[in-house]
Amino acid sequence: MMKRVVALVLCVLMLATALVGCQKKDENDKGAYINMYLTDMVYDFDPAHAYINESNLRIVSLLFDNLFILNEKGKVEKSLAKSYEIVENEQLEEYKMLIELNDTCWTDGVGVSANDVVFAWKRALEPEASYEVASLLFDVKNARLVKEGDATIDDLGVYALNEKTVEIVFEGKIDYEHFLLNLTSYALAPLREEIVTKTEDWAKKPATMVSSGPFRLRTVSYEPEDAKLILERNMYYYRSVSKDALDKSVTPYRIIVDYTMTDEQIMQAYENGQIFFVGDIPVSVRSSYLDKAVVKEAMSTHTYVLNHNAIVRYYDEGEFADLSGKKPVVKANSTLEEGVDGDKIFANPEVRKALSLAIDREAIANSVVLASAATGLVPTGVFEAGSAKETFRDKAEKLIVTSANVEEAKSKLAAAGIDASKYMFAISVAAYDDIHMMIAEAVKASWEALGFHVAVNPIEVITNDDMLITTAEVAQDIKDDLFEEAYRAGRFEVMAIDYTAFTADAYSVLARLAKSFSGQGMDMTSTLDYIVEPHLSGYDSEAFNAKMEEVFKQKDIAARAALLHEAEKIAIDEMAVIPIIFNQTATLTHDDLSKVKYSYQGYVQFKKAKLKDYLKYTPTEED
Repeated sequence: MMKRVVALVLCVLMLATALVGCQKKDENDKGAYINMYLTDMVYDFDPAHAYINESNLRIVSLLFDNLFILNEKGKVEKSLAKSYEIVENEQLEEYKMLIELNDTCWTDGVGVSANDVVFAWKRALEPEASYEVASLLFDVKNARLVKEGDATIDDLGVYALNEKTVEIVFEGKIDYEHFLLNLTSYALAPLREEIVTKTEDWAKKPATMVSSGPFRLRTVSYEPEDAKLILERNMYYYRSVSKDALDKSVTPYRIIVDYTMTDEQIMQAYENGQIFFVGDIPVSVRSSYLDKAVVKEAMSTHTYVLNHNAIVRYYDEGEFADLSGKKPVVKANSTLEEGVDGDKIFANPEVRKALSLAIDREAIANSVVLASAATGLVPTGVFEAGSAKETFRDKAEKLIVTSANVEEAKSKLAAAGIDASKYMFAISVAAYDDIHMMIAEAVKASWEALGFHVAVNPIEVITNDDMLITTAEVAQDIKDDLFEEAYRAGRFEVMAIDYTAFTADAYSVLARLAKSFSGQGMDMTSTLDYIVEPHLSGYDSEAFNAKMEEVFKQKDIAARAALLHEAEKIAIDEMAVIPIIFNQTATLTHDDLSKVKYSYQGYVQFKKAKLKDYLKYTPTEED
């Protein structure tokens, strides 16, 4: 009898303990706070603006859900798309795709709808807007005509049949699987019209943006003494608020990035178990951690874009002394401006080739560590013909000699009648990117060896001073990335960017260099004969344009791949832009953090990440 009483008491005590635990979890335990160093600061979270610095995509991929994604093995998987159906009527020459969306919500609880898909795609194709991703949609009926101003946006063959069904009408029969690959680009992720159209700066602060992915932007601070980024669980992500557990679809509660730490402090905090993930290993210690890191091809090529329309100024000692940091005086499609004395030497392909020849790509790649010398423009990891079984670079020629040849470079300049010592120009670089700044100094030295006078122009971010229409107040808590704005507007002489593939397809890299596929905005006010603009560098090659037209018309994937190799060869022969290195990413995950996954492009997925003994790291007071 006594044993039964003891057993009963123990059961009651265990039940009481369990109930207390449940109560604590419901009221206080929202999930893990995971401290990490994810990436450099990001100033604009608009997915359409995320492709000139591959770091941006690491954040954007956590904030936005996409119709389809590339899994770690390079297979296209459904994400926001629940299902899709191909509908063909060859007699009527009708070719359609119906995409049914999953039930999930934006971070404000509004359901993600078919209208959000339609809006995002129409936005990319607006004739006045510049979005290099536009040509990924050119198989859609009237898409190209819309972009060129020859059809209205309402003529686009994309429709919301109901709240959850998107109908896509194509120009003709296409490779549908390849079109799905295009839709893995976050630049085409669904967006909310009423959010995006409210203010140009909608994607720069938590108060003005919503997102559809597993996390929302909780806090972003750029003040030096309190610089940080906090992502918080999207409580509406594939979850019924009234029925499901808080962590049904997203396990961690918050991701916290402290930007006040130095490189040394980051690594010390990782070693001490104070941060549990490093998404960007400092250059100074990369070699020491490679055997512990997960290394991925970033599908981006660090590239120097030369403005073919830039007036490269004659050297003036006094003016050159103050050239670094000056606002560029050139813009795309500019003519010789008053007071600017120089020549458009970057329009000469022989000059561009000479500048390329002078660069020691092997030395730069070795200094970066997580990189390889660029042998072409299309980055490593991009598919050859629709699958990860073989990559484009596996089949490509080595189009660029990766060691420097200064003497040959000088010979080319001499043959072109160019006296390098007559000219001065600046390399514009994002001041917040240490690696890009390091590369710029190396390239500057290479070009100075040819006789040019070269400055590095670090472009800073500034505090936004625009007045918000909604509040009639100036928003002081966001920053404007002047580097990104200068690039998109063509205000540069030489610009250092990460030329990132929109998808794992070489077309997504090369097409934007072709005039009809550049995605650049047109002036729709001055004339009825709208002028299609070339790539923002001003590169406009008849041979390359014609080859990309062949690529676009060719729907056989294998034959198309061969044409893409021919297109890349033309671009490199003319040195449309100057590829430097193929980027890689390397991440470190602490032993206490598990279930971290990756996409094929190396974007990190924390939806189901688990932190051991996470309550030890839960703050007692919320910020």
